[in-house]
Amino acid sequence: MRSWKLAIASLTLAAPVGAATAMPADPSPAPPTCTITLGPRTACVTPLTTRQGRADGGIVEIQLPSPNILIATLTGTAAANAFLGCESSASETFHLEQEFEVAGPDPKAGEVTLTFESTLVGLVRAKHKAGASARVASAKICPVGSPDTPLVLVHPPFEVGSNGGRLCNQRLPLMKIPAMPVGHYVLTADFVLTADASGIADGHSAADFSPSTTLPADWVRARDPFQGVDKKEFGFRVVLIADPVGTGASTAGPIQTQDSTVARTSGKQPSPATTTRPGKSAIQTGLDRHSIRR
Repeated sequence: MRSWKLAIASLTLAAPVGAATAMPADPSPAPPTCTITLGPRTACVTPLTTRQGRADGGIVEIQLPSPNILIATLTGTAAANAFLGCESSASETFHLEQEFEVAGPDPKAGEVTLTFESTLVGLVRAKHKAGASARVASAKICPVGSPDTPLVLVHPPFEVGSNGGRLCNQRLPLMKIPAMPVGHYVLTADFVLTADASGIADGHSAADFSPSTTLPADWVRARDPFQGVDKKEFGFRVVLIADPVGTGASTAGPIQTQDSTVARTSGKQPSPATTTRPGKSAIQTGLDRHSIRR
C-alpha cells in the first residue's frame, strides 16, 4: 500500500508545471470601426432681454467621445421678472452648423450605418402673468451641398403659462439608416428658449436647460417646486453614431470629457484667464466671435 501511494505522489510531482498555469488565449482584436472627423463649424448663441430679463449660460459643445460618435450639446437659461407692471422678457437662440466627414472601416467601404438620436432635459416654470418655453429643439444631418436628408429630429414645443411648472425629459425614438454613403456631412441644430413676465404682482418665469447656470439669490423663490433638482443632464443633446454596414449600433455611453475632443462656444465672453482649462490638454476650447452676450 505504501509503495502505491509513493507512485501516485511521484506522478503528481512529474506533471508539467505549465499545465497548472496555462494562460487563456489572447482575445481577438476589436473589429474596425468607422471614423468621424470634424470640419469647419458655425456656432452662435444670441441672447435678447428686456427690462428684468436674463439669458445666461448659452453654450454649444461638440464632443467626440470615440472615433465613430459625435455629440452636440446646447445648454442655456432664460428667465424674467415682472417690472413695475411692465413686461420683461428673455430669449436665447442657438444655431449650430458643424461639418464633418464619415469614413468606413476600410478604404473600400462605400456605405455606413448612421444612427441619430436626441434628448431634451430641463424645466419650465411660471407664476401669475408669465410664461416660459423651449420653443424650438430640432436637428438634421445632410450631405454637404444637398438639402435632402432622412435624418431629421424635431422635439415638440415644451411650455408653461400662468401658475405652473413642468420637468422635461424627452427622448425621441432612435433613427437608424442602414446604408448611407461615406463622405462629407453637416449637422444643423436649432434651439430657442423664451421667458416673459408682466403685471404688478410677483410674476416670474424661467426656462432652465443648463446644468451650470444659477439665478441670482434675489431671483430664487422659497416655493420654487424644483428647488434643488438634479440638473446634471440638463440640455438639448444630439448624438450621431457611425457603424459598418450590417453591424449592431454602437452606444454613446457616458461622456468622458477629459478624453474627448471638445469645441465649445459660449454665450458669454470669458476673461483671458478662463479661455483654457489647465490640466486637460486633450480638450480644445474656443469662443465663437458671433456668440458674445448682448
